[in-house]
Amino acid sequence: MSKRELGVQLYTVRVDMARDPVATLRRVAALGYDEVEFAGTFGKPPAALCEETKILGLDVAAAHADWQMLRDDPAAAIAEAKALCADTVMLAWLPPEERQTLAQWRGWIARLNRIADLAAAQDMRLAYHAHDFEFASMEGVRPVDLLITGLDPRIGFEMDTYWIAKAGVDPLTFLRDHADRITHLHLKDMTADGDMADIGAGTLDIAAIVLQAERQGVRHFLVERDDAPDPWASLAASLDSLRAIPLQRSERSLR
Repeated sequence: MSKRELGVQLYTVRVDMARDPVATLRRVAALGYDEVEFAGTFGKPPAALCEETKILGLDVAAAHADWQMLRDDPAAAIAEAKALCADTVMLAWLPPEERQTLAQWRGWIARLNRIADLAAAQDMRLAYHAHDFEFASMEGVRPVDLLITGLDPRIGFEMDTYWIAKAGVDPLTFLRDHADRITHLHLKDMTADGDMADIGAGTLDIAAIVLQAERQGVRHFLVERDDAPDPWASLAASLDSLRAIPLQRSERSLR
């Protein structure tokens, strides 16, 4: 491996994306990042954003889709992600009213399996982004376990290092235990008192997580910090920390 490809979840710079998406993409590229993950189009035509990423040499790791769009018009959500140059459409969030019971979770699992078929027909993939609430036991069952066992294996998982740690689960252990399912990583650190932090400024062993993910063939390493006081300083600091992690050769073929 001559270089580790690193990306940005654009939710980190959502304020700037809302003001000027094209200028924001240019600034992300100027920092030295290699790819982006979209979290909305902010009123800009998806094809125009796709074209800008091509001009800038940015790959598109995935596009986070609105849960209501995925529920009500999954074909439109898939088409938007494809127009953004993504090969993966991601369910990034379910509101509390959609996840009150195990029956609701099972309903979403069945729905996502059907959507995976629609995505495959368009040469696209579907994936699920987990937070902490999927790890909270409900009627003696963790929703994350339902997801892992019930979702079609074609559906990937986006593991968020902070949210999994926030749920009281060791991210490295979870990564190893589900090597065949995790396709994307959201990288953010955690302070000793449980707050979000830039990579390298917290307590998580991000280096061990990144190296293990590479050994497992994970391709997408996406920096995100939801609450950064200065998002651009946060992205720069996290990039410096990630670049300091030694390079290695993956032991598996990349997905």
